[in-house]
Amino acid sequence: MSKENPSRKKFLQLLGLSAGAVLASKSGLANGFDKTEILKLTSDQQTFMNRYEKWMDEFTKEIRIQKTSPEGIEHHKRMIALTEESEQFQPQLEKFMQDETFATIFRISIERMTKEI
Repeated sequence: MSKENPSRKKFLQLLGLSAGAVLASKSGLANGFDKTEILKLTSDQQTFMNRYEKWMDEFTKEIRIQKTSPEGIEHHKRMIALTEESEQFQPQLEKFMQDETFATIFRISIERMTKEI
């Protein structure tokens, strides 16, 4: 499992996450974030979030499996592949994170995955 931690840390760095990002997402909820905010996203942002949510579901599933079977080579390989796949999100994510509404929604959406990690 210690071999897995560097990839998880790398993954978090690739997405620009930090403890501050998680705290910011919680404060976003506390400041009255409403689900109707999602409707304020552009169609490109919504498409990105849909793709990201599907990816995040797969990654979270692999995290759960990895926790129960840390020696499973196939799942470890899948986690590495998914981490590498996350690099494809980076250019668009950097662009979209400049939009405050998108950034808030994104941070809230990753909170569930952050809890799994």
